[in-house]
Amino acid sequence: MGRALDVLVFGLSDRVDGLAEQLGRLALNCRIVRADSPPARRHRFWAGGIILAECENDIDDGLKAFRRFASAEFPVLVVGPAGLAERDTVDAWIRDPAPAVQIAARLRALFRLHSMEIVAGRRAEVTALYGEKRPQVDRQDTPPSILYVGDASPRFMGLKHVLEDSGAEVVAAFSSYSAFDYLHERPFDAVVLNAAGKRDIAFTISSAMRRNARLYHTPVVLLADQVDAQASEEAFARGVSDILPPSAGDAELRERILILTEERKRRRHAKAALEACRDPRSLDIETGLFNSGFLTSHIQDLLNASARDEMSFALIALQIMLPEGRERPDDVSAEKARRQFAAMLRHLLRTEDAAARFSDDIFMAVLPFTDAPGIDCVAARIAAIAECTAFESDDPLHPFRLNVRAAPVPTRPGETAEALVERALRAVQSPAQIVAQA
Repeated sequence: MGRALDVLVFGLSDRVDGLAEQLGRLALNCRIVRADSPPARRHRFWAGGIILAECENDIDDGLKAFRRFASAEFPVLVVGPAGLAERDTVDAWIRDPAPAVQIAARLRALFRLHSMEIVAGRRAEVTALYGEKRPQVDRQDTPPSILYVGDASPRFMGLKHVLEDSGAEVVAAFSSYSAFDYLHERPFDAVVLNAAGKRDIAFTISSAMRRNARLYHTPVVLLADQVDAQASEEAFARGVSDILPPSAGDAELRERILILTEERKRRRHAKAALEACRDPRSLDIETGLFNSGFLTSHIQDLLNASARDEMSFALIALQIMLPEGRERPDDVSAEKARRQFAAMLRHLLRTEDAAARFSDDIFMAVLPFTDAPGIDCVAARIAAIAECTAFESDDPLHPFRLNVRAAPVPTRPGETAEALVERALRAVQSPAQIVAQA
C-alpha cells in the first residue's frame, strides 16, 4: 500500500467523491477542491494533485484551485481522455477510466521523482560550497529504448512502426528468457509485455522486475486483448504501469509509452545528479558516507527550505553498541565492524537520503519527505539487518553482532542545524530514546 500521503483532488463530475474514497483506502488522504472552493490555510506538504478532467479548461481550473491550497510545487496527474496528453503544465496523464490502484501507484512514483529532483538541487548547492563549483550532470538526449516481450503480432508491428517513427529504439524479445537476457545486458526506458493470451506470463515478468532493485523503476506496459476490472487490479498490484486496451490507436499507444519513458529518463538524471554530489571533499573516505561537516551544512539548507514551506525532512540518530563482557571484540575488529555498518547504512537508505558518522559509534541520517511512521520503518529495518549480520572478531570462530539504538529527532521552528545535531546526539544516548534494538 505504501506510506500515507496527502493529495489534492479536483474535478467537476460526481465521480470525484467516489475516487477520493477509493484512494483513501490506498493510504492517500484526499482533499477535494473545486473551482469555487474558498481559499484555505495552505497545507505545507501536499504530495501531489489529481485532476479529473473532461476538457482543457478543467486542467486550467484545477491548477488554479491547487495554487490556492499549496505554496510549493508538487506533481500533478491528469485523468482524462486521450486528447489531453500534450500539456507541459502537468507531470503525467492517465486515460480515463482508470482504477484507483493505478492512479495511486502513478502518483506515488511522481512524488518520489519530484522529491529526488528537489533534493538533488538543494544538495548540489551545498556541494558547491565544498568543491570548486556546483556539480553538473549532462542530460542524456539519447532516443528512448523500449523492450517488447511476447509473440510477434500485427499489433507489435504497428507499435514498432509508430515508436520508431518517433525516434525510439524498439528491441524485440520473443520469450521471457531472452527478455531477461536483454534486461541484464543493458538498461531500457520501458518494457512492453504482450499479454494477449498469456496474461499469467506477463504478470510473472512484471512481478520479477519489481523484485529486482535495478529493474524496479523501469515502467512496465501491458498490451491487453481484453481489459476487465479484476485483471486490471491484479496487474497494477504486480507493478504494471499502464494497460493498453485493444481500442487504443497508434497515436495513443505512442503517447502513453513515451510519457513513461520520459519519466524514467528524469529519474535516471535525478539519481545521477545526487551521485554527482559525492565529491571527495564532502565524503568521509573511511566509511563512504558524507562527512559530518557536510551533513550539518546540508541539514541547515534543508531547514531553510522547510521554513519557506518548500519541503520537509526527518532526522534519525543511530548508535551502534558492541557486546559486553567476554563477547566484546578487540578494538581493530570493532572499528572494522563500524565501517562495515556504515557501508550497510548507505545501501539501506534511498538515493536522496544522506548519512554521516558523527563519532565512533553514532551516525545520523537525513530522510527528505519522510513522516514519523517512515522513520520508524527505517529504524526497524536497519536494526534488523545489523542483528542478522555476523561481524568478524580476532577469533574467526566467534563472530559478534551489533545492537542499534535509534532516535527520531523532529525539527523545531527557528532551530539551527548545530542545535538540531546536538539535540540528536543527546537523544540517541539516552536509554529512554531506544525505539529499535536488534
